[in-house]
Amino acid sequence: MVNSQRSIKLLCTATLLATGSVQAAGLGVTIQSATGAGNAATGHAMAEDASAMWYNPALLHSVEGKQVNAGISLLNTDIQLENAGSTIPAIAAGFPVIGESTAEPGGLSITPGLFYRGENFSDKLAYGFGVTIPFGVSTDYEDDNFARYEATESSLKTVNINPAIAWKVNDQFDVGAGLNVQIGQAVLAKSVDAFLVCQRFVALGQITPATCSSLGLTSPSNAATDSSVSIEATAVGYGANVGAVYRPSDKTTLSLGLRSAVKLDFEGDADFTHGAGLSTLGDAALTQAGLADQDAETELEMPASASLAAAHQVNDKLTIHGDVTWTQWSSVPEIRITFPDSTADDSITDLQWEDTVRVGVGATYQFNDRLKLRAGIAHDPTPTPGPDHRTPRAPRSDTLWFSAGMSYKLNKQMDIDAGLSIIRPEDTTVNYTDPGIMDYTTRASVETDAIGASVFLNYRF
Repeated sequence: MVNSQRSIKLLCTATLLATGSVQAAGLGVTIQSATGAGNAATGHAMAEDASAMWYNPALLHSVEGKQVNAGISLLNTDIQLENAGSTIPAIAAGFPVIGESTAEPGGLSITPGLFYRGENFSDKLAYGFGVTIPFGVSTDYEDDNFARYEATESSLKTVNINPAIAWKVNDQFDVGAGLNVQIGQAVLAKSVDAFLVCQRFVALGQITPATCSSLGLTSPSNAATDSSVSIEATAVGYGANVGAVYRPSDKTTLSLGLRSAVKLDFEGDADFTHGAGLSTLGDAALTQAGLADQDAETELEMPASASLAAAHQVNDKLTIHGDVTWTQWSSVPEIRITFPDSTADDSITDLQWEDTVRVGVGATYQFNDRLKLRAGIAHDPTPTPGPDHRTPRAPRSDTLWFSAGMSYKLNKQMDIDAGLSIIRPEDTTVNYTDPGIMDYTTRASVETDAIGASVFLNYRF
């Protein structure tokens, strides 16, 4: 038992470290397997392998025999932001932010996945186990970039451990349920304008304007004198998923899967780095102003979702399929970071996200005994209501997915699955103003392209 617990802990740690940026609505990771990558996540009602359990645990009874499905998905995201008039706070006259006018915060990410479908407990009871990455986002800006006072590093990664069972009610109807244990890790970092901090000390009567000048803090938005803060936190949350499968005929399958929200109470630390200027003021003064290392907390309710999918076998070779997925992104109206042992103001990211409905269709073609081909297209809307709530941390927009893939049977026990997705987000804009007195405004145009690839092995015992 100790070795088993240690293995699960090591697996979760490695998965958290491996996960990078994703391109999907909100914080969601759309692709969970290579079969999904090949048909734009529209074919899970077919239950081709154990990964179908992510969408609906009742599909475990549709998966043939004992098997393991495991692999990785790669995503290369090219995001380009162009400064369109970003400004410092109004209390400092709202001058333009000085810094590099172009940002490219995307990059390559790796998302692993693992699914296991065990032997049936009985003719009616099947079980499975999945380790997935349901949510994640990652962007990274240079320290001298125009968006630095809103974001330099943003990273949210969650690992979901999901044991599940499925009960065969009769030949037409299956039901299933699962437990979700979700482990989260978050990093949020940004620059702090040391000149404005010094002016706050002046306003409080703690130092004179001449002191700021003597410290080299003579003008706002100077990247050379900026301080920085990085908040790192972890959390564990719990949820459930349930589902049902109905087969009105031997050619058609209908699947409904529901996932509950998962509340993550993040606890961690805010670490400040100050240059020579502010450091001269001393630890006591910086601590009193809430600008020293301290505890940090935040709550995130990762959204509930519902997925309705269908698959119809047209003939011995061709199956058409589709999926409609609703996600309750309104559960994330803001990210509010509190500092329980400090006088520091709450740090708020105002999102006001809205619920979304993702729609996709696809087809699977059995070319011969060894080769299966897939294709799919999907529309994945953003939960962001408009530019005023689109932040540099996750500048998402409505997205079209174009996917193609294949499975090749290596032998009686093993298949290799591969999928490729061309992801085309709409060009969009950012016009985000920080809530509160330090109301930096980030204005930018955003262009994004992404390409994803997945490779999984499916092994049948």
